[in-house]
Amino acid sequence: MSILLVELETSGHHITSYLRSVVNYLSNKNKKIILLKSADIKKKDYYIIFTKKIEYPINKNYFNLLKFQFNYYENIKKSFEKIIKKNDIDHVYVNTIDFFDKPISILGSPFKEVKFSALYLNPKFYKNFTYLSQNFFKKNIYEALFRRLINIKSLDNLFFVDPLCYQYLKNQETKFNKICYVEDLGTGNIEKKIILKKKYCRKILNINEKDFIILVYGKIRLNKCLSELFAVLKYINNQNKIKILIAGEQDEMTKIYIKNKLKRSKYLRNKVIIINRYIPDKMEHIIFRASDLTWTGYSKDFYGSSGVFFLSCLNRIPVITSDHGVIGWYGKIFKVGKSVDLENKTKLIKTINAIFKKKIKYNFNEVNKKHNFINFGKKISRQLSKSL
Repeated sequence: MSILLVELETSGHHITSYLRSVVNYLSNKNKKIILLKSADIKKKDYYIIFTKKIEYPINKNYFNLLKFQFNYYENIKKSFEKIIKKNDIDHVYVNTIDFFDKPISILGSPFKEVKFSALYLNPKFYKNFTYLSQNFFKKNIYEALFRRLINIKSLDNLFFVDPLCYQYLKNQETKFNKICYVEDLGTGNIEKKIILKKKYCRKILNINEKDFIILVYGKIRLNKCLSELFAVLKYINNQNKIKILIAGEQDEMTKIYIKNKLKRSKYLRNKVIIINRYIPDKMEHIIFRASDLTWTGYSKDFYGSSGVFFLSCLNRIPVITSDHGVIGWYGKIFKVGKSVDLENKTKLIKTINAIFKKKIKYNFNEVNKKHNFINFGKKISRQLSKSL
């Protein structure tokens, strides 16, 4: 039995957590695995077929995003037509359907009659928007497209990591028997890693032992609310010890923003440590072990989950989250930090001071037991096996 895995993203949690978790479990089940992707990955248990990378638009207006999605769809469709000529494919698993959810809803499956399953990371159709607002009409369009997607006959499973979206769908009068909830996760499996000491990790990163490190990690974009974090830095108690470590690839707009902020402020230049590149597993572990607090702040237009949140919990580092969307919900459910309105400077300063003074107790065991590398891959792989 053979399964085709589709993931054209070359870095980040799409590859290092979601896909790797599924692959590790499927590999142990003696399934023939073929991977369609656009960059190299080290693994000997499956065949790799490469295709061109469809670049995400820098100018993220609606037209450019839609054009990106249709180009992405056409690339996958053409690649599949070549693959199916030389390989018998029993099932297709799309690791990130978000990149072409609109065209697949309109044009149908790019995998002909072959059954497929997909992971839907950041659905927007279930959000509550004000009546007569522009977003309200978008919501109706998104929901109509979702219903077309879920009704594609060859779609077997649609996986969600968003518990609020899953609950929304379960409460609908229409029964969506193809949907499946799977708990989100952080990168990798820390249980199999050597736990390095904080002192050693800070020495590698050239960070003072006495500093208090606030980590901003992952794909560094403007919606991670760096401006709100920069704005309160001067008002934190014992601010001389506070440093911000920004680790991960910055998109172009964020790179320009950070460069300009540091250029204008000598204070920030002395406070901000930057690692602007993709972070491999070992360095990721070093970065988290060297940190004291993880920042998972997001702007009001971001409602999705965050792999960085779970990665921080995995490393037993407290988290500050926004107070809205799924990330805010996680912050309130799991006692691993604080959820706060990032636009409220007084509350944000008070929250960081409380964490700095170690006045808050945390319970990482519950979240790590549910949201981990093994459970994610096992749940999806078992569901896929039913389709093979």
